[in-house]
Amino acid sequence: MKRGISLLLMLTLFWCATPALASDATISTLWPFLDYRASESADYQNTHLLGPFIKYETKGFETEYALRPLFYRAVDDEGISQTEVLYPFFGHKREKDASSFHVFHLLNYDFGEPESGSRKRSYLFPFFFYGEEDQGTYVAFFPVGGTLYNWFGKDRISFTLFPLYSRTERKKQRIDNVLWPFFAKISGENESGYKFWPIYGSSRKEGVYRKKFFLWPIFFSESLKLDSDNPKEIRAAWPLYISKESPEKTSRTVLWPFFSYTEDRVKESQSWNAPWPLVRVTKGEKYHGLKLLPFYSDETMDVKRERWYIWPIYKIEEMNSELIERRRDRILFFLFQHLREEKLETGASLHRVDLWPLFGYKRTNGVSHLHILALLETFFPGNEGIERSWAPLWRIYQQKWDQQGNNVVSLLWNLYWFERQGEKVAWELFPLFDYRKESTHETDFRFLKGLVRYRNDESGKQLNLFYLPWGLHWGQPVPDQM
Repeated sequence: MKRGISLLLMLTLFWCATPALASDATISTLWPFLDYRASESADYQNTHLLGPFIKYETKGFETEYALRPLFYRAVDDEGISQTEVLYPFFGHKREKDASSFHVFHLLNYDFGEPESGSRKRSYLFPFFFYGEEDQGTYVAFFPVGGTLYNWFGKDRISFTLFPLYSRTERKKQRIDNVLWPFFAKISGENESGYKFWPIYGSSRKEGVYRKKFFLWPIFFSESLKLDSDNPKEIRAAWPLYISKESPEKTSRTVLWPFFSYTEDRVKESQSWNAPWPLVRVTKGEKYHGLKLLPFYSDETMDVKRERWYIWPIYKIEEMNSELIERRRDRILFFLFQHLREEKLETGASLHRVDLWPLFGYKRTNGVSHLHILALLETFFPGNEGIERSWAPLWRIYQQKWDQQGNNVVSLLWNLYWFERQGEKVAWELFPLFDYRKESTHETDFRFLKGLVRYRNDESGKQLNLFYLPWGLHWGQPVPDQM
């Protein structure tokens, strides 16, 4: 039985085989069950089964497997690998000195040498945490108890039966919480404070800051950065009035967040919101603009400029600096996007157009790629996981071309395909026709995979019928060009 299956597969490959554009390359198709392409000189093999669903590809030292959208794996000869299961649900990476995996980024394991970028931590968020930091090894079981290092912007977090008791430490500040967030004590070097939230709280660090609140968030006052050149004073009777004052900036807000005035002395600009976010006027050399939503908005912020017309119908975003020139036009946020970008130092360029869900187009450094349909690409541009595991399932048409005239086309996962490399051309409409042109004097045309085959090459013209290896010959051989 196995021998019969192997013989059938060999005969299928022989019947379907068509030389590709490279002299040593081969293409074998039995749509939609099989699509095999290989080139010995490029050390490349690619096999697709059932259209886009199953993929096996080797490229030099790297091998890729895919059972879309369930599974993807890439591995090289050094054991470096990447595995994804129903992306983004599960992912695993293995490098020379590191190994990591995650389950929807809630269950995570990442351990290895710091030089490889490893975070050296494992967690099942938000219940279990384990890791290694410069402060030592930590472990925590939420809400029972434990210790965390370098989480949530804190140097150290410890807790017991949270929210019954917890302590956070950052730099030299320590906050002890009892029945968080209601009761807290603040301590540190020249620092002290307490709070009975939301009734009253007070804390201070001599020469650095002073904070108080009463009936939070209604009444509060803060004096910040007292040890800097830009100390800041904040006073509030929220939401009626909020005042912020510093050497660099003055801000007043009435009936937060609707009416406000800000003077930025560093940016040399003034802005008025009346009411936010519908009306805003900004005046200054580098920062200026007018917003009258939903009808019109045009605001410049240094090297950036944003414009709205009949929000949210049409938006233009621009950036022009010494390093980059960029413009993106958007209609209804993600329905239509048009992006042009050029990095002036390197000359690298990007041109992207998305019309959801119909098509996506991208040109990077002179190479263009068009695909129809595009269900997720516009929301997650450049997401490699979607490109590997999901996008091939709905791209019924794809085309790639460059400025040298090279061109590749695929319709319905190679039911029809076309390739051009310089003067060489090959195409197929399965199972009716396939054609290859190597040069002006070398062509090969087949009907029904060789039921009728016509060739014109150096030896003359030849016609073969019924898949037979012999046929009719005529014409004179093409002389060698000296």
